[in-house]
Amino acid sequence: MASILKKRTFGREASLGIILIFCIASTGFINPRFVTGDGTRDLLSATAIVALLAIGMAPVMIMRHIDLSIASTVGFSAWLVADFCAKNPSFTWWQCFVIGGAVGIAVGVINGLLVAGLRLPSLVVTLGTLYIVRGGVYVVSNSVDYNAQEMPPSLLSLGQKTFAGLLPFPFLMVIILMVIVGWYMKYTKPGRDCYAIGSNPPAADLVGLKVFRRTFLAYIFCGFIAGVAGVFYLMRFAQVDSTAFYGQELAVVAAAVIGGIGLLGGAGTAVGVVIGALLVQTIQGALAALGVDAFWKAAINGFLLIVAIYADRVLARRTEKALLAQRIKERV
Repeated sequence: MASILKKRTFGREASLGIILIFCIASTGFINPRFVTGDGTRDLLSATAIVALLAIGMAPVMIMRHIDLSIASTVGFSAWLVADFCAKNPSFTWWQCFVIGGAVGIAVGVINGLLVAGLRLPSLVVTLGTLYIVRGGVYVVSNSVDYNAQEMPPSLLSLGQKTFAGLLPFPFLMVIILMVIVGWYMKYTKPGRDCYAIGSNPPAADLVGLKVFRRTFLAYIFCGFIAGVAGVFYLMRFAQVDSTAFYGQELAVVAAAVIGGIGLLGGAGTAVGVVIGALLVQTIQGALAALGVDAFWKAAINGFLLIVAIYADRVLARRTEKALLAQRIKERV
């Protein structure tokens, strides 16, 4: 059984990797700048925030939940961090991450208590907190914007650092987080419990899995990553207003689903969601290189999401048939 599930996961990631390479090669043929050093850095920098958020949401979605407030939390964190920096000129980059992470954890605790504690539908709860948090940004910001002049030079310089001349610092953090989360989900009991909970929530309760704790901590982790992503937003754009990262929650969900996270839970990896985020951003870059209108970019994103959901259902059916055939064979 484990080997069948492993083959399904590996097959999905391998297919995504091949499609990603094909997209990069095709776009590079049309626009050679896309595969140069500058083009690669731009692609990785543009992907970093969405990839980071998709990793943060992965455990939540694996347990058959969702967090639609994630983009609003990014905007709220980014604005509050910028506000603190403007009022405290001596702030350094690490203090920004502490504040951003704390803001995200606060939102994660609220979501976790409502979803895990009260057993309310995550879609409804996080849709509500999406509007609450976004409304909070509008109220506290009072139409005040911040730019690079109010932000710590150490934070902005950190965002400009690259490793080996190609790997931007934000995407390096994505890779490190991907490795940590991937290892945790695969090799630790709490991580494996997340897959079990997502595969069959009622059975997880019956066998005594710590459903509340796992779900609650997953939402705290997701919120924390969203808060940190708010600081990454400041590092990348060096400005923030009340509309920061507005409406980008669906981009994160799309990256996660395209990357192999099943909407019905129990499947997906951190590696897959990063590939999914890279694939979405590569396609967006290819469309920009071809001069395609912004409307069609959004439409193609929606089309990719539908295709990913369909592919996930097809793979799920094939896996179910393979598991059933194996059980019948074992009984015989």
